[in-house]
Amino acid sequence: MKRWLQKQIRAFKLSWEKYPAARYGTYFAVTFALLTFVLSANFIPNPFRPELGKQSPIEIQAQNNIDVADKAATEETIQKKEYSIPLTYIIDPRKTQQSLEELHQVFDNVRSIQGQRMSGDRRLVVLRKTIPFPISERTMLTLLNASPRTLNLLQTQSDYILKKVLKQGVRDNSVPEARIDIERLAKTLPWPEENADAITELAQEALTPNESPDWASIDKQRAQIEKHYREEPITRRIEKGSVVVAKGETITEEKMDILKKLGYFSSSPTNSTVFSMAILSFLLLGLSIFFLIQHYPELLKKEKHLILLAVILIITLMIAKLLIPVSGYLAPVAIASILIAILFDGRLSLFETALLSLMIGLLTNEIRDVVVAFVGGSVAIFTVSRDSNRFHLTGAGFLVAIGNIVTIACFSMLGEQSLAQFGYDALIGGVNGLLSAWLAIGILPSLEQLSGVTTSFRLMELADPNAPILKQFLVECPGSYHHSILVANLAENAALAVKANALLVRVGAYYHDIGKMRRPYFFIENQMGGENPHDKLNPTLSTLIVTAHTKDGYEMAKAHKLPKEIQDIISQHHGTRPVNYFYHQAILKEGADRVNRDDFRHEGPKPQSREAAILMLSDVVEAATRSLAKPTPSKIEQTVREVIRGAQLDGQLDECELSFKELNILIATYIRLLTGMYHHRIEYPDMTKFEPKEHKGQVLRIGNL
Repeated sequence: MKRWLQKQIRAFKLSWEKYPAARYGTYFAVTFALLTFVLSANFIPNPFRPELGKQSPIEIQAQNNIDVADKAATEETIQKKEYSIPLTYIIDPRKTQQSLEELHQVFDNVRSIQGQRMSGDRRLVVLRKTIPFPISERTMLTLLNASPRTLNLLQTQSDYILKKVLKQGVRDNSVPEARIDIERLAKTLPWPEENADAITELAQEALTPNESPDWASIDKQRAQIEKHYREEPITRRIEKGSVVVAKGETITEEKMDILKKLGYFSSSPTNSTVFSMAILSFLLLGLSIFFLIQHYPELLKKEKHLILLAVILIITLMIAKLLIPVSGYLAPVAIASILIAILFDGRLSLFETALLSLMIGLLTNEIRDVVVAFVGGSVAIFTVSRDSNRFHLTGAGFLVAIGNIVTIACFSMLGEQSLAQFGYDALIGGVNGLLSAWLAIGILPSLEQLSGVTTSFRLMELADPNAPILKQFLVECPGSYHHSILVANLAENAALAVKANALLVRVGAYYHDIGKMRRPYFFIENQMGGENPHDKLNPTLSTLIVTAHTKDGYEMAKAHKLPKEIQDIISQHHGTRPVNYFYHQAILKEGADRVNRDDFRHEGPKPQSREAAILMLSDVVEAATRSLAKPTPSKIEQTVREVIRGAQLDGQLDECELSFKELNILIATYIRLLTGMYHHRIEYPDMTKFEPKEHKGQVLRIGNL
C-alpha cells in the first residue's frame, strides 16, 4: 500500500510539472473559490435570532448606516397620491344609444297608431301605454295630428338636439343644465310654438345621463401608485450606533424588517448571494488576469509570485471581513497596498487596491467605504517602495491614517453628521491606517519566505555585520572581507548614480566573495605577506582553484538560504572574464601557441542584471586601481576606462540591461570615488633625527604626550 501511494504521488508530481495549463487552472479555481467564500460567508454569526412578538433580551444597535422602509410614511404617501388623482369622466355610448332608441320608439309608435282606425281618445290611451317615457297630452296630440312630413321633421329635429346635448356628455348632476340647453336649442327653430314645445319635451324626457367617472382608469392609476411604493417605499435612515431594539422591547413586524436588514436572520448565505458573489469574483479575477497579461507578462511565468499575490488579496479581504462589523472604515485595504508595493511594484499595487476597494463596497454596500479604502491604499502606495524599511512603514501608517480622516471628514460634511459620529469615524479611520502598517510589518516576513521575493527588510538583515556568515568571513578571510567592504561602498554609489537597486548591490558586495572561505590562503589579500601557494602550482590548477570561489560561494549561499538575487550576484560577479595573471604565467612557461585563453576563464554565467554587472565592474576597478604603485588621478581614470572597455569588448555586459549612457555615468562615478579613495598624501618626515640624544631609543609613553 505504501509503495502504491508513493508511486501515485510521484505520478501526480510528474503530471503537475508536465502540464502548466492544469497548474494555472488550479490556481485560478482555488483563488476563485476562496474569494467567493470570503465575500459571501458570514464569519461572525449573530448571537441570537429575534422572534416576532417576543421581548428582546439584549439591546440591539445598528452596526452600519442603513435605510429601512417607513411603512407609516409610505401608506400616508399612497393615500395622498390616490386622493390627488383627478376624477375623469367618460361618455358611455350605450346610454347615448338607449336615449336615441327611446326617442325613435315614440315616433314609431305614433306612426303605427296613425295607421289604425280608432277614436282620438283611444289613440291617446294606446300611445300613453306604448311610449317608453311619459309625455304631456298636448305633445301627444301634436304628434298624432301631425302630417307624415311634419312628423318626420319633428323626429329629425328632436334627434339632432338630443344627440348634440348627449355628445357634450351629461352627468347625473348636470341633467337640469342639459334640459335647459335642449329648450334653448328648440326655441331657435322656425316652428310653431306647439311643435317647438313637443320637440323640447320629447328630447328632455328621452335624455339620460351618459357620462360617468372613469373608474377603470382611476383604479389603474391607484394600482400603479401602490405598486411603485411597494417596490420603492419611503425610507428613513438609521444611523450607525443608534438603538434599534431596546432591551426588553417587544419585537414588532417593523423591527423584524430592520433586523433582517442588519443580518440577524442569516447565519448562512443564500443561494442567490453565493451565485451573485461568484459572478462578481469571476469578473474581478478576470480583470486582474487581463491586467497582468497586458502589463506584467513576466510575472505570469513566476508561479510562486502569482500565489503570493492571491494570498495577499485573500488575507486582506478576510481581515476586512472580520473588522467590517465594527465599521466599514476599518477595512484595512492598505495592508495589500503596502505588501504589493514592496514585493512587486506600485502600479500593480494601485490596480489591486482599486479591486479590493470595490470588494469592500460589495461587503458594506456603502460608496464612502470604497472611497476611504482606495484613498488610504493609494496614500500607502505613494509612501512605500521596495527600498522601504520598518520606519518607513510606520510613517506610511500615520499618513494613511491622515488620508482616511480627511476623506471621512469630507463625507461627514456631505452627510451633515454629528460631531460625535465624526469623532468615532475619524478614530476608526486613524486606527485603520496604523493597524494596516503594523499588520503589513508582521505579515511581510512570512510572505518573503513563501515567495522567495527579496525585500529591503531581508537585505538589511543580511547587511548586519553580526550576521553569522559575515562574522565567519571576517575571521577566516580578513583581507577578502575588507575588499568586500570597499567594493560595497563603491558599488552602492555607482548603483545610486544609475538608479539601480543600491541596497541589493551593497549586500551582494558583502557576500560576493564568501566562496573564498573554502581556500582563503590561495587569495593574495589573505596571505598577509606570507608564502604564496600558487608559486608551487601549475597555472592551470591555480586557475581552477581561484575560479572555483564563485561556485563555492553560490553553494554556500544556497546552504545558508540567502535570497536568489544574492546567489545570482555571487555566481555572476566575475562573468566569464579570464584570469589574466595565470594566463600570462602559462604563456611564460609553455608559450603562447600552446595556451588557450578560454581555459583560464571563470565559469560564469555573465551578469544577467544591472546590479550584477555593476558589482562586477566595481570589483574589477577596485582591484585594478588598488594594484597601482602610485595612483594619480590620471592613472586612475585611465585604468577605470581600460578595465570597463575591456569588459565591454569581452562581451561581459552583453546579457544585462546597462545602456551606454549608464556606462558613462558609472565610469565618471568610479573615477570620482576612486580618486577620493587613493588621493595623494604628503609623506610624513622622519622626526627621530631631531630627538634629544637622551631620548633616542626610548619608548614614548602616553604620559609624555
